[in-house]
Amino acid sequence: MGIYLLVSILFTLLYAAGCCFNIWYGLRKAGYEGEEKTKKTNRSHFILAFLMVGVFLFFFVLNYFMQPVLSFSTIGLYIELFILLALIAMSFCTREQKDWRKDAVFVPHFAIATGAFLVCLMICGIASWDCFHAKKKREMLKVEQVSDSLLNKIISPISVEKMAVVSPQVAQRAISIKMGDLKNTYEIKEMTKQSFSGDFEATLFDGSKVRIAYENHLVYIGVLEHKSYWTWKKTKSSPGYALVDCSDENKVYLIKEVNGQPLSIKYTNASNWDYNLERHLRNNGYASEILEDLNIELDENGRPFCPATILKNTIIFGTPKVIGVAVVDVQTGEIKRYGVDDAPAFVNMVYPEDLVYDLLYWWGDYKNGYWHWSDKTGLLNPCDGMDVVQTEDGCYYYVGMKGLSDNTTTLGYALVNTRTGEAMYFERDGISEAEAIRVLEANTDLNLEMNQGVLSLTEPVFYNIEGLKTYFATYVSTRDYTIKYYGFCSTEDKSVWGYGKTLEQAKASYLSAYYKNKAVNPNALVTSDEQKMVTIEADVLEIAQEGTAYYFRLKGYEGKTFYSYSETHPNIRWKAKKVRISYNPTDADLISMEKYDVLQYERQ
Repeated sequence: MGIYLLVSILFTLLYAAGCCFNIWYGLRKAGYEGEEKTKKTNRSHFILAFLMVGVFLFFFVLNYFMQPVLSFSTIGLYIELFILLALIAMSFCTREQKDWRKDAVFVPHFAIATGAFLVCLMICGIASWDCFHAKKKREMLKVEQVSDSLLNKIISPISVEKMAVVSPQVAQRAISIKMGDLKNTYEIKEMTKQSFSGDFEATLFDGSKVRIAYENHLVYIGVLEHKSYWTWKKTKSSPGYALVDCSDENKVYLIKEVNGQPLSIKYTNASNWDYNLERHLRNNGYASEILEDLNIELDENGRPFCPATILKNTIIFGTPKVIGVAVVDVQTGEIKRYGVDDAPAFVNMVYPEDLVYDLLYWWGDYKNGYWHWSDKTGLLNPCDGMDVVQTEDGCYYYVGMKGLSDNTTTLGYALVNTRTGEAMYFERDGISEAEAIRVLEANTDLNLEMNQGVLSLTEPVFYNIEGLKTYFATYVSTRDYTIKYYGFCSTEDKSVWGYGKTLEQAKASYLSAYYKNKAVNPNALVTSDEQKMVTIEADVLEIAQEGTAYYFRLKGYEGKTFYSYSETHPNIRWKAKKVRISYNPTDADLISMEKYDVLQYERQ
């Protein structure tokens, strides 16, 4: 019960004091004396005691279930004080004649105080208006203008094996299939998308043991929650969690032990009473803190924690900024507070998505102040939908930046580090995520299934595909939430897109559209590293085929594998002894060939 019980008691005592003053004031004005006055006073004490019980129950229920932030920098406490004054002002109000309360009908002290308090709240709300703080709001986000080469370094080309193809709905379905009989008791209510780096041994619910090892890899984490209050009441803890690989829906792990230690997760968002995560934090020193993102993340040893972001309002009741992280061990309940810079390494989602969106909006829209009826030059708004982009350095929020009232094109891209809040802006014209969805939905081969609602597209994710800035989405069945097709669309040219039943086919179709577009209009679309293209001539040691993809090992380059698709280079089908290829320089072992020519064919 903690702090909310104390606040409820305090408000009840304040109510009693106010009502006593009300009674005294009414009796004094009425002028009752002697035995009659004593009788009326005793009656008033009885009524007051009854009302105090009601007021205590009201404030306790209000505080316990709504969990307001008890801080003078937020509006919740002021609203409760206003309610308290209003209750006192309404107490003992009656029009009955010949009653000691007749002159206490509308005691001016509390009526005036309540009205003044309401006016103050309204003034504070108006004073928080953005038009008075546009410059400060814009400067809250320090944005660095970055070049094409730096953006390509941060978001380097990614292989299809590492792409996050699993949507939350697909992950839920995969978990549901894996749970079996566990579904009778447990369910996954919430899932966290985390960039996970760790190595641990896990014991699954079926008794098998597996080693789970990832490095900067996106996974979904979901705690097994009890389906009902009565099943929760028996153990008051969850026996484990589910982990789903975002790159492979078949890699689903229902984990009950990590490194030989059984899991017992007591504190979750779905737990009841004092085992609720937010209530646990509020009752242990965080009642006056603004808390966001109470999600589950894993440390490097597979142990579950909740890193709750701590915010502080900077302009009266609004404009929050991140000031730290409260990390809760959801098994023991231990809470440790950290600053943004010294948070544990496994915590990567420090800045809430909603706050980042607001910061980008203020930075882009308030360039010339709040009012800009005529001069809208250079003003930007973030597009709808914000993705999490995985890089070697960690996670970034990605969102396209558009002009005002423009939902189809973008003027650039913004990247905000999910852990540090560092922001970068890359200026280049392109299309929005919504427009990319329209392009992929207009696929003539799949048009009937899309129109009938058999297929639906997931939210686009931003990737660097062979130097091309690309939106990626999956076509998911609306019936069983299985992935049916994969789609790619250029962020800069909506005529360059492709799809396929496999990632390899979809990528080949996409690159084929790029090369065809390049042949017609060489300057239409340029990869980020095209000017640094490397051309080599080498003997072929080995050629391997997988569908329409061909993989080459070349003499002198034994540590690397070069590949391309028959859709983009038809002559790749013929057996070659010596070739000339061009590619973008990269440290990766798997390299895409931009150009391919056969210098010498293998004799039959």
